[in-house]
Amino acid sequence: MLFCILAGVLYSSDFQYQDKTVGRVEFSGHEYFSERDLKRMTSIQSGGLFRKRRLFNRRVLNRDLEEIQRNYIAEGFLQCRISDSLVLTDKNRVNITIEIHEGPRFYVNTFEIRGNTLISDAEIMSMMNIKPGDPFKPFEYQRGLQLIKDEYGTMGRPFVTIEEQIREDVQMDISLLIDEDAVYSVDKIEITGNTSVLEKTIRKEILVEPGDIFNLEDIKKSRVHIFELGTFNSVNIIPVNRNPDSLTVGLRIRLSESLPRRWDANIGIRQGRIAELNQTYLYTQVDWLHKNLFHRARRFQAKGNFGVVWDQETFFRKSIPSYGVDLSYTRPRILSMRFPTTFKVYYNKDVYSPFTQNIDENDELITTGVEVSSLWKLERKLNTIASFSLQSVESILSEEKSEIQRRLSWQIRFDNRDNFLFPRKGWNMDGDFQWVKGISGSPTDYYRWDISVSRYLPVFERLVLAARVETGFIDNQADRPPLIVMYRMGTETTVRGWSQSIGREFETPDGLIVYADYAKALANVELRINLPWNFGLEFFADAGHLHETYRSVWNLDQFYVSVGPGITYSTFIGPIRLEFPFVITDPSGRFQRWDQPEKHFIIALLFAF
Repeated sequence: MLFCILAGVLYSSDFQYQDKTVGRVEFSGHEYFSERDLKRMTSIQSGGLFRKRRLFNRRVLNRDLEEIQRNYIAEGFLQCRISDSLVLTDKNRVNITIEIHEGPRFYVNTFEIRGNTLISDAEIMSMMNIKPGDPFKPFEYQRGLQLIKDEYGTMGRPFVTIEEQIREDVQMDISLLIDEDAVYSVDKIEITGNTSVLEKTIRKEILVEPGDIFNLEDIKKSRVHIFELGTFNSVNIIPVNRNPDSLTVGLRIRLSESLPRRWDANIGIRQGRIAELNQTYLYTQVDWLHKNLFHRARRFQAKGNFGVVWDQETFFRKSIPSYGVDLSYTRPRILSMRFPTTFKVYYNKDVYSPFTQNIDENDELITTGVEVSSLWKLERKLNTIASFSLQSVESILSEEKSEIQRRLSWQIRFDNRDNFLFPRKGWNMDGDFQWVKGISGSPTDYYRWDISVSRYLPVFERLVLAARVETGFIDNQADRPPLIVMYRMGTETTVRGWSQSIGREFETPDGLIVYADYAKALANVELRINLPWNFGLEFFADAGHLHETYRSVWNLDQFYVSVGPGITYSTFIGPIRLEFPFVITDPSGRFQRWDQPEKHFIIALLFAF
């Protein structure tokens, strides 16, 4: 009865703030964290010029209070208390004061370790990230205890115990008594939950066998390998049936299978390369996937796509569609080696304009071929792909119009961006190395390498600094220039404002002119600012150069440089941007400083990088 009365009082006290917007948010009593730090921990923010006012929400406020308290406890303020007071103003706004009672900070006075013979005191203290005189950080402390147990687990000792003796005072005395226990071997490995995937397929991914010394690291890797088969929603491996007499322990692998067949349909925006020119697509894609073919976690996928290359000058007058289909078959292993390998047959028709002005000519780049590629995951964010393809290429940029090529390539990629469409932090690094040679009379013969590095840094809560550097070189072994793959520059994703008019002039077999070259150097910097109502501002600087030789491409006096502001609007399929480039440097002499180049403004989809 008393509980119901208290709940009713609390409800009625908060009811008056329903449908009211947040006014001021203030903090009091804080010394360790700055007000800026505290604002980063909270979702409820004061309204302002660059921030839309939000409705007051008690649940959100409670989460913020818990987050602030968690951060204080993490720094050693174990007795920290957080409370709030609310004031409803005449303008129906809720002013919030978050009151912080930090309390004393707890420190490590002494730290003693006993019972350890296999791991030194120094190694344990390094795992714990703790030493006398340091603040006591409980979350790091618990994480350190788990690291110690995991380290013993890799030594075959999964049942190590750690007894903690702690004198809880502002100056804490901590003593750890470690019972290292004995070395255990793996007994029976049982698999449960697999109803359609053959057990033999699963066991190929397990790195330990009955009779092996228990190794926690190998068991964790086995879990990842099984999950990467792509046929399970969850994978858990737990030790069972411990036998202290025989010093053995079994493993139970619990699986939850996903549906083997799936239809997917996507509509959106993407960026890709057509003949080495970055383009943005409006596209739709439909694919059908069977991910457990022959009950061996082998995949068959049929994919079809249909789209239009975005070009602000021609989009509303002519929109010749691009389309493609491909069929692929993927095996998780080849010759007992864990290299997922895909066999693919494909047909793609890409329609775009490689020229500097609006003309009726478009290049229909048609590629038809077969490809074999193998993936090697070095770690979760780092992978490499080796591939070989045999393809037919049709293009008005080719002397033969149609030719057959063989291509051998190797790619390596590291990508730890926090968000693909709206990255705030992380790296995106690519390396691509190719050898391409024509057959059946085709004159194409070249080697090529490309490197791209992008970095994203959050400067403030609503401000991101993005930077990119790209470089590459084509070593042409043939008598004719391979216009289809030579570098282009001067688009909304490279040096903004120039209409594909950077580089040397080359004449196509039909007498048209394209600008291209063999060596590329490109650098971009953007400052992106988030505003209310999904709008944003950006300020960019681009610099790029194409040249015949790689040594000369880094001649800074020959770089085309443009800068400018832009406005962005965020949608569920990505940002839309309106940009205004201005010339800083034009080595060709066509424009003076602060002139606008050929494209006075740019309407583009997605960020430039």
